[in-house]
Amino acid sequence: MEQDENFSDDLQENLRIENEFLKIKLKAQYGDAFHMENGADMPPEIENQFLKSMMAFEDEYANAEYTTVYERLGQPGYKPVSEMNNEELTAAIKSFTKLMVNNDIGLDICDGPYPDELIYRFITEELFAIKVEKKPVAGMVSHFIYEEFHPNHKADITKRTHTFFKNWFNRHFTEYCTELSWHCITADGLQMTREDIISRMNVFFEAFLQFKDDGYNIDNISYELQEETQRGMGFAEGVLKYDAVMENGEIIEYNGPYKLYLQLEDNWWSIFYFVMPGFKW
Repeated sequence: MEQDENFSDDLQENLRIENEFLKIKLKAQYGDAFHMENGADMPPEIENQFLKSMMAFEDEYANAEYTTVYERLGQPGYKPVSEMNNEELTAAIKSFTKLMVNNDIGLDICDGPYPDELIYRFITEELFAIKVEKKPVAGMVSHFIYEEFHPNHKADITKRTHTFFKNWFNRHFTEYCTELSWHCITADGLQMTREDIISRMNVFFEAFLQFKDDGYNIDNISYELQEETQRGMGFAEGVLKYDAVMENGEIIEYNGPYKLYLQLEDNWWSIFYFVMPGFKW
Protein backbone atom coordinates (compact mmCIF):
# COMPACT_ATOMS: atom_id res chain seq x y z
CA MET A 1 0.00 0.00 0.00
CA GLU A 2 1.67 3.20 -1.18
CA GLN A 3 -0.49 5.38 1.04
CA ASP A 4 -3.00 4.83 3.79
CA GLU A 5 -6.58 4.55 2.56
CA ASN A 6 -9.50 6.04 4.44
CA PHE A 7 -12.18 3.44 5.02
CA SER A 8 -14.00 5.47 7.69
CA ASP A 9 -14.04 8.97 9.15
CA ASP A 10 -13.36 7.45 12.58
CA LEU A 11 -9.58 6.98 12.99
CA GLN A 12 -9.80 3.85 15.19
CA GLU A 13 -12.44 2.25 12.97
CA ASN A 14 -10.36 3.10 9.91
CA LEU A 15 -7.33 1.33 11.41
CA ARG A 16 -9.37 -1.76 12.30
CA ILE A 17 -10.75 -1.99 8.76
CA GLU A 18 -7.29 -1.48 7.26
CA ASN A 19 -5.88 -4.18 9.55
CA GLU A 20 -8.48 -6.67 8.38
CA PHE A 21 -7.69 -5.74 4.78
CA LEU A 22 -3.96 -6.34 5.37
CA LYS A 23 -4.67 -9.72 6.99
CA ILE A 24 -6.79 -10.78 3.99
CA LYS A 25 -4.04 -9.65 1.62
CA LEU A 26 -1.35 -11.55 3.53
CA LYS A 27 -3.53 -14.66 3.68
CA ALA A 28 -4.23 -14.44 -0.07
CA GLN A 29 -0.53 -14.03 -0.90
CA TYR A 30 0.98 -16.54 1.49
CA GLY A 31 -1.86 -18.95 2.27
CA ASP A 32 -1.35 -21.24 5.27
CA ALA A 33 2.16 -19.83 5.73
CA PHE A 34 0.46 -16.76 7.20
CA HIS A 35 -1.30 -17.28 10.50
CA MET A 36 -2.13 -14.68 13.11
CA GLU A 37 -4.15 -15.09 16.27
CA ASN A 38 -7.03 -12.73 16.95
CA GLY A 39 -5.47 -9.36 17.79
CA ALA A 40 -8.46 -8.08 19.78
CA ASP A 41 -6.24 -7.29 22.77
CA MET A 42 -3.68 -5.47 20.63
CA PRO A 43 -4.13 -1.71 20.08
CA PRO A 44 -5.07 -1.15 16.41
CA GLU A 45 -2.12 1.23 15.94
CA ILE A 46 0.37 -1.44 17.06
CA GLU A 47 -1.33 -4.16 15.03
CA ASN A 48 -1.27 -1.89 11.97
CA GLN A 49 2.48 -1.28 12.32
CA PHE A 50 3.07 -5.00 12.80
CA LEU A 51 1.05 -5.99 9.72
CA LYS A 52 2.73 -3.39 7.52
CA SER A 53 6.16 -4.51 8.72
CA MET A 54 5.24 -8.11 7.96
CA MET A 55 4.03 -7.16 4.50
CA ALA A 56 7.27 -5.29 3.79
CA PHE A 57 9.33 -8.20 5.10
CA GLU A 58 7.46 -10.79 3.01
CA ASP A 59 7.72 -8.63 -0.13
CA GLU A 60 11.46 -8.14 0.37
CA TYR A 61 11.96 -11.87 1.03
CA ALA A 62 9.88 -12.93 -1.99
CA ASN A 63 11.79 -10.62 -4.36
CA ALA A 64 15.25 -11.43 -3.03
CA GLU A 65 18.03 -12.32 -5.48
CA TYR A 66 20.25 -15.29 -4.60
CA THR A 67 23.97 -15.89 -4.67
CA THR A 68 26.45 -18.13 -2.84
CA VAL A 69 27.76 -17.64 0.68
CA TYR A 70 31.22 -17.18 -0.85
CA GLU A 71 30.09 -14.34 -3.10
CA ARG A 72 28.08 -12.66 -0.35
CA LEU A 73 31.22 -12.64 1.78
CA GLY A 74 33.08 -10.81 -0.97
CA GLN A 75 34.96 -13.85 -2.32
CA PRO A 76 37.62 -13.93 0.41
CA GLY A 77 40.93 -15.51 -0.50
CA TYR A 78 41.86 -18.84 1.06
CA LYS A 79 44.38 -21.63 0.62
CA PRO A 80 43.85 -25.40 0.35
CA VAL A 81 43.88 -27.04 3.76
CA SER A 82 46.90 -29.13 2.73
CA GLU A 83 48.99 -25.95 2.53
CA MET A 84 48.14 -24.67 6.03
CA ASN A 85 49.47 -25.37 9.51
CA ASN A 86 47.39 -25.43 12.70
CA GLU A 87 47.96 -21.77 13.55
CA GLU A 88 46.92 -20.67 10.08
CA LEU A 89 43.80 -22.82 10.21
CA THR A 90 42.74 -21.34 13.55
CA ALA A 91 43.34 -17.78 12.34
CA ALA A 92 41.46 -18.41 9.08
CA ILE A 93 38.40 -19.82 10.88
CA LYS A 94 38.30 -16.76 13.17
CA SER A 95 38.57 -14.50 10.14
CA PHE A 96 35.77 -16.34 8.29
CA THR A 97 33.57 -16.24 11.40
CA LYS A 98 33.98 -12.48 11.77
CA LEU A 99 33.30 -11.99 8.06
CA MET A 100 30.12 -14.10 8.31
CA VAL A 101 28.84 -12.15 11.31
CA ASN A 102 29.39 -8.89 9.43
CA ASN A 103 27.33 -10.26 6.54
CA ASP A 104 24.44 -11.69 8.60
CA ILE A 105 25.49 -15.32 8.29
CA GLY A 106 25.78 -17.59 11.30
CA LEU A 107 27.50 -20.95 11.70
CA ASP A 108 26.59 -22.90 14.84
CA ILE A 109 28.66 -25.86 16.02
CA CYS A 110 26.65 -27.68 18.68
CA ASP A 111 28.60 -30.80 19.59
CA GLY A 112 32.27 -29.91 19.18
CA PRO A 113 35.01 -29.31 19.60
CA TYR A 114 36.06 -30.56 16.19
CA PRO A 115 39.53 -30.29 14.64
CA ASP A 116 40.13 -26.94 12.93
CA GLU A 117 40.99 -28.80 9.73
CA LEU A 118 37.48 -30.31 9.69
CA ILE A 119 35.71 -26.98 10.18
CA TYR A 120 37.95 -25.22 7.65
CA ARG A 121 37.16 -27.89 5.05
CA PHE A 122 33.45 -27.56 5.78
CA ILE A 123 33.48 -23.78 5.39
CA THR A 124 35.55 -23.67 2.21
CA GLU A 125 34.31 -26.84 0.50
CA GLU A 126 30.62 -26.90 1.51
CA LEU A 127 29.34 -23.74 3.18
CA PHE A 128 30.82 -21.38 0.59
CA ALA A 129 28.75 -23.06 -2.15
CA ILE A 130 25.35 -22.78 -0.41
CA LYS A 131 22.79 -20.38 -1.91
CA VAL A 132 21.68 -17.40 0.21
CA GLU A 133 19.99 -14.06 -0.43
CA LYS A 134 22.32 -11.73 -2.30
CA LYS A 135 21.25 -8.87 -0.06
CA PRO A 136 20.30 -9.88 3.50
CA VAL A 137 16.66 -9.31 4.34
CA ALA A 138 16.53 -6.63 7.03
CA GLY A 139 16.71 -8.15 10.50
CA MET A 140 17.28 -11.69 9.20
CA VAL A 141 20.39 -13.85 9.71
CA SER A 142 21.07 -16.94 7.60
CA HIS A 143 21.92 -19.62 10.17
CA PHE A 144 23.65 -22.92 9.43
CA ILE A 145 24.34 -25.77 11.84
CA TYR A 146 27.36 -27.95 11.18
CA GLU A 147 25.69 -31.09 12.58
CA GLU A 148 22.80 -30.77 10.12
CA PHE A 149 25.35 -31.45 7.39
CA HIS A 150 27.45 -33.93 9.38
CA PRO A 151 25.41 -35.46 12.23
CA ASN A 152 27.30 -36.36 15.40
CA HIS A 153 25.45 -39.55 16.27
CA LYS A 154 27.48 -40.32 19.38
CA ALA A 155 26.77 -36.86 20.79
CA ASP A 156 23.06 -37.20 19.97
CA ILE A 157 22.81 -40.57 21.74
CA THR A 158 24.67 -39.10 24.71
CA LYS A 159 22.14 -36.24 24.88
CA ARG A 160 19.18 -38.64 24.81
CA THR A 161 20.80 -40.68 27.58
CA HIS A 162 21.28 -37.64 29.82
CA THR A 163 17.71 -36.45 29.18
CA PHE A 164 16.31 -39.91 29.94
CA PHE A 165 18.09 -40.13 33.29
CA LYS A 166 17.13 -36.58 34.24
CA ASN A 167 13.47 -37.48 33.76
CA TRP A 168 13.91 -40.89 35.39
CA PHE A 169 15.44 -39.56 38.59
CA ASN A 170 12.80 -36.80 38.68
CA ARG A 171 10.17 -39.52 38.09
CA HIS A 172 8.57 -37.39 35.41
CA PHE A 173 8.00 -38.29 31.76
CA THR A 174 5.35 -36.67 29.55
CA GLU A 175 3.88 -37.39 26.13
CA TYR A 176 6.21 -34.68 24.81
CA CYS A 177 9.46 -36.29 26.03
CA THR A 178 11.24 -36.64 22.72
CA GLU A 179 13.90 -39.04 23.99
CA LEU A 180 11.28 -41.83 23.90
CA SER A 181 10.11 -43.31 20.58
CA TRP A 182 6.48 -43.04 19.58
CA HIS A 183 6.38 -46.81 19.24
CA CYS A 184 8.32 -49.14 21.52
CA ILE A 185 8.93 -52.86 21.57
CA THR A 186 10.04 -55.06 24.47
CA ALA A 187 12.46 -57.99 24.46
CA ASP A 188 9.41 -60.29 24.32
CA GLY A 189 8.16 -58.62 21.17
CA LEU A 190 5.35 -56.69 22.88
CA GLN A 191 4.63 -53.49 20.97
CA MET A 192 3.56 -50.40 22.91
CA THR A 193 3.01 -46.70 22.30
CA ARG A 194 4.93 -43.97 24.09
CA GLU A 195 1.87 -43.43 26.33
CA ASP A 196 1.86 -47.13 27.25
CA ILE A 197 5.51 -46.96 28.25
CA ILE A 198 4.98 -43.83 30.34
CA SER A 199 1.97 -45.43 32.05
CA ARG A 200 4.08 -48.42 33.05
CA MET A 201 6.85 -46.19 34.33
CA ASN A 202 4.37 -44.11 36.32
CA VAL A 203 3.10 -47.25 38.09
CA PHE A 204 6.69 -47.88 39.19
CA PHE A 205 7.33 -44.24 40.13
CA GLU A 206 4.14 -43.94 42.19
CA ALA A 207 5.34 -46.67 44.54
CA PHE A 208 7.90 -44.19 45.93
CA LEU A 209 7.99 -40.69 47.35
CA GLN A 210 11.25 -39.78 45.65
CA PHE A 211 14.53 -40.98 44.20
CA LYS A 212 17.71 -39.62 45.77
CA ASP A 213 21.48 -40.16 45.86
CA ASP A 214 21.40 -40.98 42.17
CA GLY A 215 24.28 -41.28 39.76
CA TYR A 216 25.28 -42.97 36.53
CA ASN A 217 28.05 -43.24 33.99
CA ILE A 218 28.07 -44.01 30.29
CA ASP A 219 30.56 -46.76 29.62
CA ASN A 220 29.78 -47.44 25.99
CA ILE A 221 27.86 -46.00 23.05
CA SER A 222 27.55 -47.91 19.81
CA TYR A 223 25.45 -47.55 16.66
CA GLU A 224 25.06 -48.83 13.11
CA LEU A 225 23.62 -46.87 10.17
CA GLN A 226 21.85 -47.92 7.00
CA GLU A 227 23.14 -45.37 4.53
CA GLU A 228 20.45 -46.13 1.94
CA THR A 229 17.53 -45.48 4.29
CA GLN A 230 19.13 -42.99 6.71
CA ARG A 231 17.95 -45.19 9.57
CA GLY A 232 19.99 -46.77 12.33
CA MET A 233 20.11 -48.72 15.56
CA GLY A 234 22.24 -48.04 18.61
CA PHE A 235 22.57 -48.32 22.36
CA ALA A 236 24.06 -46.66 25.43
CA GLU A 237 25.10 -48.69 28.45
CA GLY A 238 26.78 -48.25 31.79
CA VAL A 239 26.16 -48.51 35.52
CA LEU A 240 23.81 -46.50 37.73
CA LYS A 241 22.56 -46.21 41.30
CA TYR A 242 19.67 -44.49 43.05
CA ASP A 243 17.82 -44.77 46.35
CA ALA A 244 14.03 -45.09 46.13
CA VAL A 245 12.26 -43.71 49.21
CA MET A 246 8.97 -45.42 50.13
CA GLU A 247 6.04 -43.75 51.91
CA ASN A 248 6.93 -45.42 55.22
CA GLY A 249 10.46 -44.05 55.00
CA GLU A 250 12.03 -47.33 53.92
CA ILE A 251 14.77 -46.95 51.31
CA ILE A 252 15.40 -49.44 48.53
CA GLU A 253 18.82 -49.17 46.93
CA TYR A 254 18.88 -49.89 43.23
CA ASN A 255 22.19 -50.24 41.44
CA GLY A 256 23.61 -52.17 38.55
CA PRO A 257 24.02 -52.10 34.78
CA TYR A 258 21.56 -50.36 32.48
CA LYS A 259 21.12 -50.37 28.71
CA LEU A 260 19.14 -48.02 26.48
CA TYR A 261 18.22 -49.17 22.97
CA LEU A 262 17.77 -46.44 20.37
CA GLN A 263 16.65 -46.09 16.77
CA LEU A 264 17.37 -43.37 14.24
CA GLU A 265 14.36 -42.10 12.30
CA ASP A 266 14.03 -38.78 10.48
CA ASN A 267 17.51 -37.78 11.74
CA TRP A 268 16.46 -38.19 15.38
CA TRP A 269 17.67 -40.79 17.87
CA SER A 270 15.01 -42.03 20.30
CA ILE A 271 14.78 -44.81 22.91
CA PHE A 272 12.48 -47.70 22.04
CA TYR A 273 13.44 -50.11 24.86
CA PHE A 274 15.53 -50.06 28.01
CA VAL A 275 16.79 -52.21 30.86
CA MET A 276 16.93 -50.44 34.23
CA PRO A 277 17.69 -51.66 37.78
CA GLY A 278 14.42 -51.86 39.71
CA PHE A 279 12.11 -51.61 36.70
CA LYS A 280 10.36 -54.69 35.34
CA TRP A 281 8.40 -54.92 32.13
